[in-house]
Amino acid sequence: MSRGGSNPNYNDLLKKTEHYDKDERYMAISDLCEALKRNAAHANSAEVVGSPSAGNAASSSSYPQIDSQTERRICSAVLSLLDDSSNDVQTVAVKTLSVLLSTVQEEQVVEIAERLCTLVLDQSKSDLRDVYAIGLKTLVETVPASMGNIVSQRLIGRLVDGIHTNSTTQKKTASGTVSSSAEDKNSEEIVLACLNVLTDLLTRFGSTANSITLQHEPLLNVTLSQLASPRPVVRKRAGTTIGVLATVISDTLLHRLVERVLDQIDQSEGLGKSGKKRARKAHKGDSGKRTTDKRTLSSSDLRSADTRSLIRTMCTVSGTVGHRLNQGHVDRIVPIFLRFCDPDDAVTGDDEDYDSDEVMGDADDTAGMSEEAAAAMQIELRESCFAGFESFVLRCPALIRPHLDQIIHSSLAYMRFDPNYSYGDEDDGDEAIEEEEEDAEEFSEEEDEYSDDDDMSDEEDDENWKVRRSAIRTLTSVVEATKHDPSKLWIAEYAWRKNSEKKTTVAGALVNRFKEREENCRVDIIECFTRLLSYTVSAASSGVLVLASCSSMDDDALSASGTVVVDLRSNVSSAIVKASEKQLSAKKGGERSKSSAIALLSTLCLAPGGIGGSVQITSVFTHVKSILNVNDDSKMRRHVINSKSLKLEALCLVRIMLSCNKHDSTHIKNALLPILLPEICQCVKEDWYKVIAEALRVLVEVPNLMILGSASKSEMDEVAKSLYVAIEPRLAEHDLDQEIKECALSASSSLLSLLHASLSTEQKNRIFELLLERLKNETTRIAAIKTLSKIGDAAQSNEDLDLSSIMNETLGQLALLLRQQSRGLKQTSLVCLDTMVLCLGSDGDVDMDDGLFDSVLKDLGDIISDTDLNICHLSLSASNSILKARPSTGPLVKSHILPAALTLSKSPLLQDPALSSLLVLLEELITSKAITFDKLRDMLVEQMETNGSKSSKQVISNLAECIATIAAVATPAKQKTFIKSTISAIKNSGDGNAQTTQLNLLVSGDLGRKVDLSSMPGVADSIQQIYDQSFDSSNEDIKHAAALALGRASVGAIDAFLPGILTALEKSSGKKQYLLLSSLREFIHCYREMEGGNLSSSVPLILPHLEKNCESDEEGVRSMVAECLGSLACLEPKMILPVLEKLATKETPKKVVVRWTVGSAVKFAIGGHISPTELAPFMPTFLGLLQEDDLAVKNIALLMVYSAVHHTPQLVVGLMNEQILPQLYELAQLNMERKIDLGPFKHTVDDALPLRKAALSVFATCLDKCPSSLDIPAFMPVVAKALADVEDVQLQTHSIVISMCSRHPIPLVAAADSFVAALEKTVNKKKGQKTGTELDRVYEWIKSGLRVMIAISKLDGAMNQRKFAEFVDRINNSSKHGPFLHAVEDER
Repeated sequence: MSRGGSNPNYNDLLKKTEHYDKDERYMAISDLCEALKRNAAHANSAEVVGSPSAGNAASSSSYPQIDSQTERRICSAVLSLLDDSSNDVQTVAVKTLSVLLSTVQEEQVVEIAERLCTLVLDQSKSDLRDVYAIGLKTLVETVPASMGNIVSQRLIGRLVDGIHTNSTTQKKTASGTVSSSAEDKNSEEIVLACLNVLTDLLTRFGSTANSITLQHEPLLNVTLSQLASPRPVVRKRAGTTIGVLATVISDTLLHRLVERVLDQIDQSEGLGKSGKKRARKAHKGDSGKRTTDKRTLSSSDLRSADTRSLIRTMCTVSGTVGHRLNQGHVDRIVPIFLRFCDPDDAVTGDDEDYDSDEVMGDADDTAGMSEEAAAAMQIELRESCFAGFESFVLRCPALIRPHLDQIIHSSLAYMRFDPNYSYGDEDDGDEAIEEEEEDAEEFSEEEDEYSDDDDMSDEEDDENWKVRRSAIRTLTSVVEATKHDPSKLWIAEYAWRKNSEKKTTVAGALVNRFKEREENCRVDIIECFTRLLSYTVSAASSGVLVLASCSSMDDDALSASGTVVVDLRSNVSSAIVKASEKQLSAKKGGERSKSSAIALLSTLCLAPGGIGGSVQITSVFTHVKSILNVNDDSKMRRHVINSKSLKLEALCLVRIMLSCNKHDSTHIKNALLPILLPEICQCVKEDWYKVIAEALRVLVEVPNLMILGSASKSEMDEVAKSLYVAIEPRLAEHDLDQEIKECALSASSSLLSLLHASLSTEQKNRIFELLLERLKNETTRIAAIKTLSKIGDAAQSNEDLDLSSIMNETLGQLALLLRQQSRGLKQTSLVCLDTMVLCLGSDGDVDMDDGLFDSVLKDLGDIISDTDLNICHLSLSASNSILKARPSTGPLVKSHILPAALTLSKSPLLQDPALSSLLVLLEELITSKAITFDKLRDMLVEQMETNGSKSSKQVISNLAECIATIAAVATPAKQKTFIKSTISAIKNSGDGNAQTTQLNLLVSGDLGRKVDLSSMPGVADSIQQIYDQSFDSSNEDIKHAAALALGRASVGAIDAFLPGILTALEKSSGKKQYLLLSSLREFIHCYREMEGGNLSSSVPLILPHLEKNCESDEEGVRSMVAECLGSLACLEPKMILPVLEKLATKETPKKVVVRWTVGSAVKFAIGGHISPTELAPFMPTFLGLLQEDDLAVKNIALLMVYSAVHHTPQLVVGLMNEQILPQLYELAQLNMERKIDLGPFKHTVDDALPLRKAALSVFATCLDKCPSSLDIPAFMPVVAKALADVEDVQLQTHSIVISMCSRHPIPLVAAADSFVAALEKTVNKKKGQKTGTELDRVYEWIKSGLRVMIAISKLDGAMNQRKFAEFVDRINNSSKHGPFLHAVEDER
């Protein structure tokens, strides 16, 4: 038949599968495979369509269906071809099998499974057992999930029996030895095949198939028995199967598994003298205390099990289900593992008292083993133990914390475990390092004379580096586990050398071991330290610790206050640089080591002091030069790619050194110019685009370095010439990578901006010409615009940088770009336009084309709209710059810009930068006399009148600020006339025209903030009287406007208005008291915004009134008092914080409301960015509010903590465990429901709901700001309960859980089963009779729960949690959840 035919003749194909010619059989099985694929695709499409139409029916009839008899024949044919004489036929048969399983009925699938299982277990089928095993594995991997249970039921028992029957542990001779006959070889292959299939079966169906669940105990017994097999490969495969099995068995069986394995390991004597001593001590202490569990594991004969396999199995279990182990397990595992890696048994060739018995152990350890086998056994044991430590540290950090010091100690000791090599005396310090470097240089010169083939030595047989590597990886896991607060790794000291009193920190030990001879270990050490340094810099930026600065006095003060100070400058930095230079100077190989050293130096540049002084900088640049000088045409041709990548990394290091601002600029400049600059310029001519781009980025930093380094005129001229020669060809070329084009533009902007004086006119004009070309090019115009903006910024402060030659064309091009639809292009063009017009100078300095400004301003006016406030802000700013640079454009601005600006002024959306730009433009219009004050004021007033009564408070406030701004720049006479007319208007309008009165009141206040009203005779008294009268108005908006106006006017005339506010506050009560406090709050707020303001003389006058009103029964009054106290605390912390502390502990009849006010005040102070050092000593007192009984006080205290964590986490990090977390756990689960009888029905009120929401908010913020301060596993029960709370809390918790999936997956996986009940209830929420927005809310609630389910299900190990896996399976197979799942997937 034809290979592409649409109507396969299965009978013909089946006949050909029996043909004597193997080619015919191959073609037949291939065609059969394709036909089955088409059949499966057709079946799937019909399933999707559902009920087929007539056309579909015709299509269905034209494609033959496979009947049950044909299915059986196909299955038999495929199975028979699995033992075909041709390997090619066997391969296609296995592929066909995977397709067949998705098309045939369940009966045939079961038949195939049983047949394959029989063939695998058949002793006579040894030659084809691999093929059958692959077929059975393929079946397990591809069988439909719906058939998983029945297939597992048919296979699991037979596989277990197969292992048990063929186990070599069951076939021992009478003498106890195991024969090596062919029969035993056959049995071993069967056991391996069964273990392989079992592993796949458990992986896919272990958590969902009931048939497997019933066999957990026999499975555990039979797999444990294989750990006693004499065959290493069987033991290893059994350990893998146990690791998978551990993910699905119950906690009870897991506990028994761990105990059984540990019991067996515990019988071992350990390694080395110290390890044996530990073992004997443990055995003596445990004698008679522990019994073997015979109930479950009676069939497991582990007495002859290899200790390596047991430890490896334990490591596998901890790696897969470490989160399910309890503290007792870990407390027992660690001491046992330490017997095999006791720090005192770690020796090197440098140890004078080194004894081979300490490495090889006693004769008992190696009885019956060769010396090489004994060494290999010990290496593997120790490697496995450290792998276990690594797993525990990463998987269960909370459980391992009590043992972390022991693990670190052991890891440090074995990081230097090298008994066959001497590095020299490790305690000699720098002298030893220098001697090593000299020896290394001499050795490297000699070794170049020999080829790699001649460099063989006995050291190649030394496998101890595997132990060192595993110890280093354990240290890396410790660094990762403590990344949020790595201070201990810099401070805590450990003995890292046997019989030596000298101790070292983890950081110091890592630096000392940079001399490691094995490159794999050396790279791991450098990368581990680089990670530690990076985390330390991050922790310092978040305030967890402090990196020592240049001020030793500040460092001493911080240390005295309990803050951890890490000093890298004293000797750590120099040691790092020396060690890194040694790697960079290696002449043979070491590409990975050099790359790691460069990454370390790059990270060091981020720390205070950088890589050091002049000597270190010069040395590093010299080594970088040797890397950049690598000749690709040399005999080292095979290292070309590596050399290019190394060049790239070296250039990145240079760029970071130039831009990090951690070094002395003069030192950098003096080293760069003679050593490295020519090489960097040469790199711009490289072939690889990444090297070219990075070299150009380095050149971007060079001009700024010349300025900061106080370079001489000759140096600047020389550098400018070199940079121009390097940059200009790349700037001119068109057929280049986009990245190179953009970097060339950046380099040219840096060169022109800072070294223009050293360039000739021809050179500058050439660069300007190329910039205009790039501006006109669509692919490079945004980069060109940014380049011109930077040059324009420089031209504003440097008169000798003349842009007149390109000004007309540049502005014309920018004006054209304003008409484009791209928002990003508009923004960039507006910023550039704003910058460029400020370079014009006064009228006549630069000849401009007629009509250019008219065109530009017209385009600017067209895009001033409240639909995009950022574009609007940039347009107003550019218009203002044009008016400022060319006052003659006033009529054009008035014509094109002012109408749009006036329309914008009455927009309720106007705020922030757009409002500020509008105010500046209006001010400039008056200053430049483009329009008179009276006329512009009338125009602004008309804007409110055109709105009528629709003007909102925001519109009135904006218009008032606009009018006050132009009045503040008017002449004094105009100001006096204006304020008098304003006062008169307020008196005349009264409550009858409320909006006009509000406008005039706010205008008077805003003007008083800018101008001292007390300097105008009679004005202050009149305006004060008006404010007082307005407080009695019947209109609430007028009262509020008067309060704001009084507070703002007080800023410009404190002596005139503040005493009146305080006097009235003393006498008033109720609403007026609230208004006066509003005035006081506005006064303090506006005063804080002033630069250089000093309110210390007024604080003693204000404070008594605030203290008195702390006890007010009105919550609104107390809120105002709290805001005032918070703002004052930011201004005068030394005066206010002691008062707040006193109020927080003062016992009064109204202490509850007082403490609520104090908590609110502290919250406002933190939000106002009070100095953390001033507030820190008082925080323990303020956190005591969490202990109060009143719910309102607890709630405000939680909000205070939230503010602290969000703004300044260092305030509370040290207090989390003692004062915050215990209350957080309690309040997050507090429930205080009460029923209110409303007559016909009862209403349930939960008074603790705000507390639960606030507590969860604190927790969510801690996850982002200070995760190291949280005990994540301890919070999982809280999360599980919150998932079943009311809707608002659920949605909040859903967001928390989803964010935790990427940060803390292990605790989430461990708690996944506890989430099932709550999530299932959420996703099955009934809509009832809800419609409209209520129904949409229910649907969003359901989708939120599904998002959590999907996020957790994607975590490694989550689907091994039985309850959760079953829940996910139910939801995925539910038709009613299908649309919701599709909607959630579409969101991604």
